[in-house]
Amino acid sequence: MIRSVIHEQIYIFAYYICIHSFTQKKKKNRMAEPRFPPPETLKIALLCLLLPLFSPATASIPSAASTSSDRSCIADERAALLAIKATFFDPNSRLASWQGEDCCSWWGVRCSNRTGHVIKLRLRGNTDDCLSFYGDKLRGEMSYSLVSLQKLRYLDLSCNNFNWSQIPVFLGSLPSLRYLNLSYGFFYGSVPPQLGNLSKLAYLDLTSYSYNQLYSVALSWLSHLSSLKHLVMNHVNLTTAVDWVDEINMLPALKVLYLKQCGLRKTVPFLRRSNITGLEVLDISGNRFHTKIAPNWFWNITSLSALDIRSCGFFGSIPDEIGRMASLEEVYFQGNNLMSTMIPSSFKNLCNLKVLDLRSTNTTGDIRELIEKLPNCHWNKLQQLGLSYNNIGGTLPNWSEPLANLTVLLLSNTNISGAMPSSIWALTKLNILDLCSNKLNGTVREDQLGNLTNLVYLGLGNTHLQIKASSDWIPPFKLQVVLFYSLQLGSEVPPWLRSQTSIQHLQIANTSITTIPDWFWIVFSRADFLDVAYNQITGTLPATLEFMAAKTMDLSNNRFTGMVPKFPINVTYMYLQRNSLSGPLPSDFGAPLLQSLTLYGNLISGTIPSSLFSLEHLEILDLSGNKLSGEVPTYQEDSNPRTRQLIVVNLNSNNLSGEFPLIFRSCPRLVFLDLSYNQFSGNLPLWMGKKFLPILSLLRLRSNMFSGHIPTELTRIDQLQFLDLAENYFSGSIPDSLVNLSAMARTSGYSVLLDEVIATGQGAM
Repeated sequence: MIRSVIHEQIYIFAYYICIHSFTQKKKKNRMAEPRFPPPETLKIALLCLLLPLFSPATASIPSAASTSSDRSCIADERAALLAIKATFFDPNSRLASWQGEDCCSWWGVRCSNRTGHVIKLRLRGNTDDCLSFYGDKLRGEMSYSLVSLQKLRYLDLSCNNFNWSQIPVFLGSLPSLRYLNLSYGFFYGSVPPQLGNLSKLAYLDLTSYSYNQLYSVALSWLSHLSSLKHLVMNHVNLTTAVDWVDEINMLPALKVLYLKQCGLRKTVPFLRRSNITGLEVLDISGNRFHTKIAPNWFWNITSLSALDIRSCGFFGSIPDEIGRMASLEEVYFQGNNLMSTMIPSSFKNLCNLKVLDLRSTNTTGDIRELIEKLPNCHWNKLQQLGLSYNNIGGTLPNWSEPLANLTVLLLSNTNISGAMPSSIWALTKLNILDLCSNKLNGTVREDQLGNLTNLVYLGLGNTHLQIKASSDWIPPFKLQVVLFYSLQLGSEVPPWLRSQTSIQHLQIANTSITTIPDWFWIVFSRADFLDVAYNQITGTLPATLEFMAAKTMDLSNNRFTGMVPKFPINVTYMYLQRNSLSGPLPSDFGAPLLQSLTLYGNLISGTIPSSLFSLEHLEILDLSGNKLSGEVPTYQEDSNPRTRQLIVVNLNSNNLSGEFPLIFRSCPRLVFLDLSYNQFSGNLPLWMGKKFLPILSLLRLRSNMFSGHIPTELTRIDQLQFLDLAENYFSGSIPDSLVNLSAMARTSGYSVLLDEVIATGQGAM
């Protein structure tokens, strides 16, 4: 070891002698007449020639550029960078280091060691906040000063916020650019065709925040990018780019193409001459072609290693040509209609296949036949198999080789029946096993489950399976997702779940559980999703509920008693309906992110706390079928209420009183409002019209004590489809303009808005 280090140091020392001697002599004799070099120069020359022969493997020799003195950045380019900085609002001080003379040492900036020019600018925001309008990112518009960086090769401005400005045309004036990433930049408008001037570009990512923010009328500008290898335009509107396939075919160097959810409508069966023979990754998922899956141009690209055509509206059988695509490692068919067919036998040839996704494809047939058609090579690589939501039936075979390396097996919502074969428990590499909603039966023993030591996702719900495990069993795996809904677990939560402290998602609804142990609320305190609905659980809710991390918690349809405690601070969906909870509601729910609260069908008394109407994210509020009394909290007309997101409010069947609640004047998104079977009184306000309730579709005021005239303003709400004013004390004539409520003329069904609300099952109509 010491000898090699000495060898390395001698080598580096000799290297410096070689470089230094020749650079010095070159400077001294640049204009001199040629003459025979002196003996010492010949010795140095010989050393330089022999040097590569003796270079140690570990020697790290600086490049010639690095042997020269460090270069500070060029003044004009430093000024350009400062101008760029000035256009940004930088809330997290990401550009705090952008000061002083040496801009080459600034964060995100890289200069050439040889010339000092800025060649790389990597200012991407926090990738965790890419989809957030705010977060840890720069905000502002792109500065024209970028054009001063003419030697720039790499520009990454992704995951920042350009405030719906257009992608600037001047980006096409950066001739040295090889890499351009503007993804998730909150841009708006047309993609400038001037980007086609970037003839050296090898990587381009224009992924939009959402569909219809960015668009490109055509893709002909791509034809000038002959060096382009990687193109990503996910969510960019390409509806009018009817010749997109031919235009993509003009990119001979292309290896990776992502055009996910771009509004593409047309594809072609063949390419007269394919120029993209090196294409390795093709993702056109989420486009609606509505045509046959074959023939299609991509079946002839044998270089593909990944093909994603999920949810493309393709129909028909997978062609035999897929068997020629021997390089395929991943293929995704999910959401297309294979028209009750089976995969072709040529699938056996895909020996490199790692991922096969056939979920929701209307694949039909016997599970045994399907498995027999999977690749069965001596180097079998299949790792992920998705067959959920299909018409696959039969019994599971005792397989061996085809699935031996599986890490993901998805077989939920099929017609598979019979007992579980022992071969399932021999798939020891499984991370994810989902067998929910099948006709499987039999017993799953702890020694069988214990073989799956890598398991993190286990779905056995809605089957006839039974899990047999001793009360002191501690599994070797650490589950994160457990789907045991509609599984007969018995009267208690399985004790072995106590060891599963990593669970993030737990569904044990409709499992006949009657009691929840104290450890449950502690062990699953970090879970994101908890569902114990439709059991017969008794007892009170713990006071520690507020310290849990759940975002969705469903405790509905049980027999919980006692008072409603404060909620988990991060909860967004809280379902507590149809229990026996009583007493007053907490004055502060402690859940500022709450979007949906359903408490109907309990015994809750007292008044509605005003804090409920301070929840600015609240969309659904259902307190119907309780014993609430008093007035609905209101607000002063000169104040600014926060409940502007409310869509559904159901307060029927309580003892509420007072005039029509003023709070609803500040709810322009309200679709469903039910105040029936209460003690409300007084005249209906004149503001109850299109101005303040523009999309109200259902209004129930039955069985109250309202009086006075029915305001004509109600008849101007275009979306109003259901109006119930019966059993009140109204007087005067019914407004003739009631006939203008055209939404009531529907012969069947609800309006789109109301249908969405009714589908959620809020309260009782």
